[in-house]
Amino acid sequence: MDPMWKTLIALFLIVCQLKVSMSTILESIYWNTSNTKFLPGKGIILYPQIGDKMDIVCPRLRPGQSVGTRIEYFRVYLVTQEQLESCRVAKNNVSLLNCDKPDQDVKFTFKFQEFSPNLWGLEFLKGKDYHVISTSNSTLEGLENMEGGVCKTKSMKLVLRVGQTEQDKNSSESVGVSGAEVALFTGVASGAFVLVVLIIVVLVVITRRRRRKHSAQCSAPLALHPIPKRSNNNNNGSERSDIIFPLRPTDSYYCPHYEKVSGDYGHPVYIVQEMEPQNPANVYYKV
Repeated sequence: MDPMWKTLIALFLIVCQLKVSMSTILESIYWNTSNTKFLPGKGIILYPQIGDKMDIVCPRLRPGQSVGTRIEYFRVYLVTQEQLESCRVAKNNVSLLNCDKPDQDVKFTFKFQEFSPNLWGLEFLKGKDYHVISTSNSTLEGLENMEGGVCKTKSMKLVLRVGQTEQDKNSSESVGVSGAEVALFTGVASGAFVLVVLIIVVLVVITRRRRRKHSAQCSAPLALHPIPKRSNNNNNGSERSDIIFPLRPTDSYYCPHYEKVSGDYGHPVYIVQEMEPQNPANVYYKV
């Protein structure tokens, strides 16, 4: 095998081992009313990380206990935050666990992963909260309860803040108002900047169009129209020109005006001067 491929495979295996070693198996949650970790009014709040694992374990008959011993029955659901606060479940909620077989080991394993190879497996997003409750009343008859139950009486509710820490939660609560103010200021500043840029662009476009219009009006070639020669020789000794120059007026700009001043010896001589537009639209001068 190529040494390069051996190196790549070795690096891949090392990365996989590091990833596995970084994952943690969290302490199991025993889902029963005697669990003191369910704090009144709050339940249990955990901060699992991506890659961690955790079990929810149903109540089970201990060795030496008889069937007549009081057994607790629960059905555990994955719900929304609103349902957790109101202790209500709906028929479309995911049932994670049915604790209805006290003589068997029954548990549900959370594997906190962003992508699950199992079609029905759970997927967890980093930074999101997930909520678990039970609305059963711990009896077999109340297993199907959809409201209240031990969620309300014993605070048997679980909050999983995936990919978070307690410090992150406290800091987000303390800077919540200031963060909103910063976001508002940033939005206003961005909008003002965009508006200024648009105004500048519009002004530049208008200025360029005016310049192009002026250039097209004043630098356009002048049409030269021949005129027939007359028999009248009253030209005061100067030679009559065979061309005429139309002067085209503009709205507010000065255009060059051409005028012949001499042509008796050699080539004709012209002078160019700027003059205001004339009315009517076409005024012809003989030069």
